[in-house]
Amino acid sequence: MSDLEEKVEICINEINSLHDATSRTNWAQINRQGFVFELEQNLNRLKNLYLKIEEINRETKLLLEKNSPELDGFLSEMAREMTVLEANVSMEKKKKLRQELINEKEPLEVPELYSSLQQKILTISLKARYNIDKVRNFLLARKTPFVKKGSTAKNLLEALQKKEEELESMRGKNIELKRKTYFGTVMEKGVADVESELHEMDKKLSESVSETKKSLKTHLAQINYVEGSFIQLKNKIEEIENLHANFTQKTIDLIKELKKERDFAKTLALEIEQDTLNTRSNYTKQVLEMDEKKQGIEERLAEKYEKELSSVKRQLEEKNTALKHAHKLIEHLEEEVKKETKE
Repeated sequence: MSDLEEKVEICINEINSLHDATSRTNWAQINRQGFVFELEQNLNRLKNLYLKIEEINRETKLLLEKNSPELDGFLSEMAREMTVLEANVSMEKKKKLRQELINEKEPLEVPELYSSLQQKILTISLKARYNIDKVRNFLLARKTPFVKKGSTAKNLLEALQKKEEELESMRGKNIELKRKTYFGTVMEKGVADVESELHEMDKKLSESVSETKKSLKTHLAQINYVEGSFIQLKNKIEEIENLHANFTQKTIDLIKELKKERDFAKTLALEIEQDTLNTRSNYTKQVLEMDEKKQGIEERLAEKYEKELSSVKRQLEEKNTALKHAHKLIEHLEEEVKKETKE
C-alpha cells in the first residue's frame, strides 16, 4: 500500500470517528456549556480533517492523471462551514457575559440552533466521506495497468462512473426530499410557510384585541353610566386575551414539534446516506480486490504452464538427440556389415 493510500484510509477512519462522535448525542437536549464543548471538539476535528484532505488533494494532483478526482470545491465549502461554526462558538461564549452586562432577555439556550449546527457537521462528514471514497476508488483502479485489466475491469470502471453520476442525481433529490419530508409524509407547505401564516393570524388577533381595547376606552369616556355593558365588554376582552394567549402558546408548541420532526427526518436521511456510502465503498473495494486477485491467479497459472511446457520441450529435445545418436549408430553398424559382406 502506497503512502497516499495509507493517508486516504486514515482520513476515512477520522471521518467515521467524527460522524460517530457528532451523532452520539442529541445536541437539542444539552445545555449551553455542553453545546459549546461539543462544538469546539468537533470543530477541532474538522480542522485536522481539512488539513489531511488538503494534503490528499495536493498529492492526487501531482499524479498528473486525467481522471483524478478534484477536491477543491469541497475544500472551499468546508472552509466556509468551519468559519460559520467558529463564529457560533465565539457568539455562545460571549452570550453569558453580554446578558450579565446589559441584562438581555435573550434565552441562553437555543435547542433549534444546536440541532441545526449538529446537522451541519453531519452533512460535512458525509460529503467528506463521499469525496475521499472517490479518491480511494481512483487509487484502487489505477493499481493494475489498463492494458492488463481486461474487459471485466473496464466494464467495472464504467459501471462505477455511472453509479457516481446516479449518486449525484440522488443527492439532489434527497436534499429536496429532506426539505419537504416529515416522518415519511410530504407536506405542501414547509415549516416556514406555516410559521408565517401563524404569525399573520397572531397579528390579526393582536389588532382585534387592540381595537377592542380602544372601543372599551371610548365607552368608558362617553357612557360612564352603562356599568353593566362595561363589565360585559371587559369580560369579553379578558376572554379574547385568554384565547389569544392560548393560541400563541399552541402556535409555539406546534412550531417546536414541527422543527423536532424536521430534525428527526434530517438525522434519519443522513444516517441512511452514511450507510449507503459505507456499503458502496466496501462493495467497490471488494470487487476491485477480487479483480486484482483474478489477475494474479491468471499470471501464476500462465507461469506454471510455461514452466511445464519448457520441461516437456526439454525432454523432447533429449529424446530427439538420443534418436539421432541411435540413428548414427545404426548407420555405422550397417556400413560395417556391408564391408564384411564384400570381403
